Amino acid sequence: MIKQWLADRIFRRMLKNISWLLLGRVITGLAGLVYLSLITHHLGAETFGTLILVQTYIQTIIVLTTFRSSQAVIRYGTVCLETQDKRGFHNLLKFTTLLDILGVIIGFLVAWFCAPILGFYLGWMPDLIAQVQLCSIAILFAVKSTPEGLLRLYNRFDLLAFQLVVLPIICLLGTIIAVMVEAPFWGYLLVWFIANVFDGLLLMGTGLYEAINQGAMETIDSSISNLTKEHPGLWKFCLASNLDSSLPTIMRQATPIVIGLISTPTAVGLFRIGYELSTPLKDLAELFAHPLYPELARFSHQQKVNKFRELIIKTSKVSTGVGVLMFLTFTLVGKTILSYGFGDEFKAAYGISLLLVGAEVLTMANCSLEPALYALGYPSLSLKVNGITIVFIYFPLLILLTHAFGFIGAGVATLAATCLIFILNGAATWLQLKKEIV
Repeated sequence: MIKQWLADRIFRRMLKNISWLLLGRVITGLAGLVYLSLITHHLGAETFGTLILVQTYIQTIIVLTTFRSSQAVIRYGTVCLETQDKRGFHNLLKFTTLLDILGVIIGFLVAWFCAPILGFYLGWMPDLIAQVQLCSIAILFAVKSTPEGLLRLYNRFDLLAFQLVVLPIICLLGTIIAVMVEAPFWGYLLVWFIANVFDGLLLMGTGLYEAINQGAMETIDSSISNLTKEHPGLWKFCLASNLDSSLPTIMRQATPIVIGLISTPTAVGLFRIGYELSTPLKDLAELFAHPLYPELARFSHQQKVNKFRELIIKTSKVSTGVGVLMFLTFTLVGKTILSYGFGDEFKAAYGISLLLVGAEVLTMANCSLEPALYALGYPSLSLKVNGITIVFIYFPLLILLTHAFGFIGAGVATLAATCLIFILNGAATWLQLKKEIV
């Protein structure tokens, strides 16, 4: 069966792209673990939890206010490249870039003015609130979605792999310096700020370079009128895809803030360690989804339903198998990683880590379903699944269980919500495929 799969040119190309991203994620993961180990050993659980709350606040604002326009670049850009519609492609890029710029401006303003409000409820001192406001300037450099979409559209996953390692490497090097000079708390915030600014600038530059290299910027003009004329439904697609992709991220990013409001900074720190140990599975799910989506978009445009379905099945089997293997590995070595990697104070994170790693196994299983719905032109279905589950099930469970059981309750809520999302997405995908066949 494996030989038959490898004989498939499309599947081989997808595996090649996954391998580039996997290389980047391996380096990212190792650098991230060393970074976290340094911080937790030098800051302790409580101060580390405060640092996580600050970072999470800014990242949540970015998710809430910026558009995931990369989805539209791939979906509509694929059609433009297939039909050689250069004007339509130019208008698409101008439209999504304007959305990106609008999003970061709104995000910066929201983060700046809401920091004192959130800080009051979290017990932040005035100097910390001022530092958070200054860090929110990094949001203005988060114009990443259109460049990322271009790199994925042109199969430049080698450049994306390089991009992946920039942020954690800068964070690691900066943290080493901060530890050596015994920097105060704001020094660690400054490292994170510089890394995020440089990461945003690099991705913008890389995306622009590839667009020029592919000839996509030739004859482009500065007109911004009728940008959606060649793309019916683009506004609806962008709004639906933005909300859909934002909800799972909000689910992850807002959870530490909820725990901080209900519990203590130490609980936030322990939860974050569990989250970071489950991140490799989440990252692997994205590794499979990113190269899969452009291929599915091409099959959808060409109406090759059988190939579309076969690619989903192959990807799901491989991704789920990898996820289960990693979960079993963590059950054996998880306590050792926590003890030696982060210190005895973080051994209490083993239970939450098991729950979060288990949830990400289901994310691995789900990694081919959401791209399938997008490629078929139904991001609204994925939005409904995520919206209903996260808003009406996850957050109520999160609040109730965290009140009752502490940060472990947050892990139970995450596992339950992820399971339901997988089941509903699976049902929605196969129903739409049956319609396409009929």
